[in-house]
Amino acid sequence: MGAPDMSTPAPLPLADLTETLERAAIAAGDEILAARNAGARVSIKSDSTPVTQADRAAESLILERLRASFPDVPVVAEEMAEDGKCPSCAQASYFLVDALDGTGDFIAGRNDFTVNIALIRDFKPVAGVVYAPALGKIWTGAGPQARVGAVTETGEVIDRTIIRTRKRPKTPVALISLSHREPETQAWLDKMPAHETAHVGSSLKFCLVAEGRADVYPRLVCLKQWDIAAGDAVLRAAGGFTLDMDGAPLRYGVDNSDFGCGRFICWGEHPGS
Repeated sequence: MGAPDMSTPAPLPLADLTETLERAAIAAGDEILAARNAGARVSIKSDSTPVTQADRAAESLILERLRASFPDVPVVAEEMAEDGKCPSCAQASYFLVDALDGTGDFIAGRNDFTVNIALIRDFKPVAGVVYAPALGKIWTGAGPQARVGAVTETGEVIDRTIIRTRKRPKTPVALISLSHREPETQAWLDKMPAHETAHVGSSLKFCLVAEGRADVYPRLVCLKQWDIAAGDAVLRAAGGFTLDMDGAPLRYGVDNSDFGCGRFICWGEHPGS
């Protein structure tokens, strides 16, 4: 399949694009599970975060597939950035890849890690795939529709279901990181009215809000855009919102960017509702 015309609005529901992203994510998930079975080899990057052979093998596979299918669309990926090979630009369209989100959970033997691939267009995520290989679940968001499906051992996606965010209940459920304890985020939660909290790893937090199983996900510590873009695409397609601290939709991609993102709050229902 050739590269789509990125200068015009995306066809909805972006079926051909998301199918390619799903196939790449599932293949990357196979690489990750194989590496886990072989025993993760851990090293430390320049930013003091861990990386394994699974991160690099999965990213290499995804990059190869994206370049083959969409040769004219720039790609920004986590390990590519570590190696100093990312473009520094505000392209109208580009892919954001986090081939293994939740490396700490992966190393610890937990299952809350994901493969994330998103397409950014005009500063927002318009399509994204989040795949949790250890859970056998995949979430896809494009245009006005988000879906979740099960992935079989042979890589087939079955039992797809359309998902939507829910109206905020009297006692909302707030999600916080499984691996990171952040005083700023906790301070924000302490000011919320009565609520329940749950600890969840990786971009799964976006997906649970998108499914209507949770209501809010605050993150008041800066991350990288590849950490959140795919989950954000799923959430927005499901009717949710990712807002900056001024209440505006979070924007992606700026000139001379290190592809960091500011603090944000994800909501299933808009906070002004």
